[in-house]
Amino acid sequence: MWYVIQTKTGQEEPMRQRVEKMLPDDSYEDCKILYYVKKKKYLGQWHEERERLLPGYMFLVTDNPKPLSEALHRMTEFTRLLGTGSSFCPIRPEEEELLNRLTNGKDEIGMSYGVIEKGILKVRSGVLTGMESRIKKIDRHKRKGFLSMRLDDKEKLVGVGLEITEKS
Repeated sequence: MWYVIQTKTGQEEPMRQRVEKMLPDDSYEDCKILYYVKKKKYLGQWHEERERLLPGYMFLVTDNPKPLSEALHRMTEFTRLLGTGSSFCPIRPEEEELLNRLTNGKDEIGMSYGVIEKGILKVRSGVLTGMESRIKKIDRHKRKGFLSMRLDDKEKLVGVGLEITEKS
């Protein structure tokens, strides 16, 4: 199951390293920070860059969050394991499935490419293929598509790389 660790934005990587040092190796499967590939234009050319998918959040894949909770209580930096009250809750199964599908077991979501035909989005290639109904918003200028996710019982719009190559 995937659990969400919240920390200060920009401190995800050092925090991931601290969590990995403090936890016994057999207490978790993976600790990851998710990224997405985006396109940005500078110096007259388009470049692909990596951006954090959810700034301030990390994911720990484990069946037992108790050792993580104990490790986080020993840290002086701001961190918290998301949950309700005194119990820690994994992310919803549909969100875990979505993240697994988007990342294909990696820590990065690749670019997707699509077209808009008669006002309807059709993703032609990339991880968003077949997921058009999950895309809530498109920013053609920034080449991003926004998916809706629930974390900590809050709805978040999460941007991923989506380039619209044609509109008719």
